[in-house]
Amino acid sequence: MMRWLGNALCAACVLGTVGLGGAGCGKKAVVPSGPSPELTGLAAVPATAEVVLGADVAKLAGSPVIDRMLEQVLSHDPVLRERWQGLRDDCKINVGKQIKRVMLALGPHAGPAPGTGPVLMVVVGSIPEADFKDCVTRLVGHGGGTVTGKAMLGRTLYLAKDGNRTMYFAYGKPDTIVLGSDEAFTTEALGVGKKARDNPDLAKWLTLVNQNSAVWAVGRTDPRVRDGLVQLTSGKLSQGPVAFAAMAELPDGANLQLGVVMSQSEDAKNLESFVKGELALLTAAAQWKSLGSVVGKLTVATDHDVVRFHAPLTIEDLNQLLSALDGGTTPAQDSAPPTPGAGSGPP
Repeated sequence: MMRWLGNALCAACVLGTVGLGGAGCGKKAVVPSGPSPELTGLAAVPATAEVVLGADVAKLAGSPVIDRMLEQVLSHDPVLRERWQGLRDDCKINVGKQIKRVMLALGPHAGPAPGTGPVLMVVVGSIPEADFKDCVTRLVGHGGGTVTGKAMLGRTLYLAKDGNRTMYFAYGKPDTIVLGSDEAFTTEALGVGKKARDNPDLAKWLTLVNQNSAVWAVGRTDPRVRDGLVQLTSGKLSQGPVAFAAMAELPDGANLQLGVVMSQSEDAKNLESFVKGELALLTAAAQWKSLGSVVGKLTVATDHDVVRFHAPLTIEDLNQLLSALDGGTTPAQDSAPPTPGAGSGPP
């Protein structure tokens, strides 16, 4: 994400990049659920977007998982900690009360390198335009940057610059801020052209997630991941995953689900078989870090052309995992967890 988004809405960026999960598709696709696209910010996402991620800030702000993660991130990143403090001191923005929803979208890459497309953030809340503009002006002003504006589509399109870093932002509606790394993609979001739900692929994948979840995401799989998985499985797959659909609920732990959409059911079955074989090895290795019981909670099953992953983690599981990742003292070895099931079916 561009640095200006990190500066202007540091807290929202941190909250919006938490966990993934998902649901299956195929013949059992569920009816789209959740609030209106105007409320979530989806109504502003252009139809050309490749990946969309939505976050309910109120649910994330009340989650002990997010509290722990934020504490960990800020303690290890002094630059991010300084920006967080600057947001609080200079802008007086109350993230939990003034921001309701955050939507992130990645546009198509223009050059040969995947994953380099324009980035868009849509923030829905109650931050007055003058306050937000002044906030960004103060933040960039510390580094000698400037904020300028021009009339566009009946509103003001602002450009924040500091050296070679730029960010465009404007208010689509009084409660909706659109921020982007690219002027054309930002203008597309502000206009009345086709939006995400007009894209047949995105529309289909959006039926696989509950947009009332704390965090959800859908999108086309990066070619590097798609092709890399074919190589990793030593040719067991004819093609890599086409897309993913993901959700995470974080009220008291982390209930994570991920649906990996394959081009055909045979590839889905082969991927399930491969993952279960790797899980058995990973579970055994995790015993040395006393994480065997945590890894053992991950289940894998095939539903038509989708491989579904599910990991219902408790607060204790997450604390144990974070402690191991932080390089803490290794506790006593776990007893062996149950071996992942061999049959297909919903987790």
